[in-house]
Amino acid sequence: MFPLPPQHASLSDEELDRLDDFLQSDETPAACMTLSELDGFLTAILVGPNTLLPSQWLDEIWGGTEDEPMQFASEARMQEILDLVMRLYKQRAGELIEDNDLFDPIVYAYEEEGKTHRLIDDWCYGFMTGLSLDAEGWDPLFHDDANAALLTPMLLYGTETGIEERKANPQLSERHENLADAIGLCVIGIRDFWLPHRKAGHTVRRESPKVGRNDPCPCGNGKKFKKCCGSPERLH
Repeated sequence: MFPLPPQHASLSDEELDRLDDFLQSDETPAACMTLSELDGFLTAILVGPNTLLPSQWLDEIWGGTEDEPMQFASEARMQEILDLVMRLYKQRAGELIEDNDLFDPIVYAYEEEGKTHRLIDDWCYGFMTGLSLDAEGWDPLFHDDANAALLTPMLLYGTETGIEERKANPQLSERHENLADAIGLCVIGIRDFWLPHRKAGHTVRRESPKVGRNDPCPCGNGKKFKKCCGSPERLH
């Protein structure tokens, strides 16, 4: 399914910290992804229905705009960071091979009263950002009654609609840890859903027209795509 990277490709904790520091530093635009967001983003790209080349998604990471473009301090700095990003991509590809049924998302956490609380918003938002790059291809999963629930944690924590739903339904917040635990299983389930399409080498297409920014979101909640799964806003 995915190319297995060489064993030395895995990032050390020090390298992950270095990448995280860069992504959240003054060297990047304000909208640059965090490490957790990047991990969700790369995961969606890897488990999705169609293969997306780095040239199609690398610029999304930096969050650059016309007013605040991404500018590396030097070519050496650019190569250093791109190497870390691509090694993380290859590492995740190796971990998502067909025979592996375990997946641990990179999420931030904090301690409070002796308990560890995981912050999954960034990861889920990154996943939905990756999904939105190929919204047309992902559409069959949204409409598959048996498997659409695999997107539940990502939709609840990675879309504007999900945030509103959690605010309106406090019981969903009580399920936070269960939903955080479910992310890894959902990723594997999504991988397996698309695996036959990837093996066949088919490009997944919708029979209906491509989803536009002002069209109804394919997740079925009735909102425009740009206000739901395609929303560019940071979610906190």
